[in-house]
Amino acid sequence: MPGGRPTKFKPAYCGAVIDHMTEGASLTSFAASIGVSRATINVWIAEHPEFLEAAHIGKSKCAAWWEERGRNIANGNGGPGASTLAVFGMKNMGRDDWSDIQQFEHSGPGGSPLNISVKFVGDDD
Repeated sequence: MPGGRPTKFKPAYCGAVIDHMTEGASLTSFAASIGVSRATINVWIAEHPEFLEAAHIGKSKCAAWWEERGRNIANGNGGPGASTLAVFGMKNMGRDDWSDIQQFEHSGPGGSPLNISVKFVGDDD
């Protein structure tokens, strides 16, 4: 029998994390809502494949929520600072789609990997 503290993980957290993140909240916010640390969430992601999948679904729903806020702001429905908040939300919660930087891998001479980062800038830069 393995040593250490018993886990606080409950299978019900899989649905709960998706529900929580549907309104734009983060995994850290979910951790706080159930009384554990973000580090505990990371352990659960590593140890419970079903929770990993739920966290991925939650992140997708979170990113969708932030994108919707961004569209609302683009249509003139936002107050002071709203667009900045939406940009940070989209970049951080939907970084695969909303990042300023794209990374690519390519093999160089002798098969050694080259890591290339490309920053996209506006047309006037």
